[in-house]
Amino acid sequence: MAEGLYLSSAVQLAHRAFRDTLRAGDTAVDATLGTGQDCQLLCQLVGPGGRVHGFDVQPDALTRTQARLAAAGLLGCARLHLLGHERMGERVPPGVRLTAFNLGWLPGGDKRLTTRVDTTLRAARAALHLLAVPGLLVVCIYPGHPEGAGEQRALLALAAGLSPRAYTALWQQFPNGGPGAPGCLMIEKIREAPPGIE
Repeated sequence: MAEGLYLSSAVQLAHRAFRDTLRAGDTAVDATLGTGQDCQLLCQLVGPGGRVHGFDVQPDALTRTQARLAAAGLLGCARLHLLGHERMGERVPPGVRLTAFNLGWLPGGDKRLTTRVDTTLRAARAALHLLAVPGLLVVCIYPGHPEGAGEQRALLALAAGLSPRAYTALWQQFPNGGPGAPGCLMIEKIREAPPGIE
């Protein structure tokens, strides 16, 4: 897709949300490190007084992210975890301002190694639990392959089932992008959900 002012890609929409949400000193989570592009932007936005926790199950993703952050002088605010994102609650305390997911596979990597519906859904639930009030979950979804289509169905069902007293949700997709066009799901936590209600 050609580069435009605002609507070039799901990632561009996500990055705009990062910039609008994060302030110096905040805590953020990059739930899918990949090449480290999102993590770098998150670190720039939270600054040296903030913290970014990054997760990936592929050692190459951590290596690439670490190199990118080191080159930018941003390693100090990052904590990188070779761990599935569904386990973020083991490493991240509550009070997260923003959690980002860029689903799919590692760019330039093995496309058979992709995020999966079951772990993505568990990770999204964990991320919602850890969010501060207000806090934002941002998920770039790529339904052009079977696992991505399943992730889209599961995440939209999750969003639709959230209490409107505690969350607002927005789904953005490119209707002229053809079958399997990427989309961006944003869920804002506006108050703590009552016990038993998510």
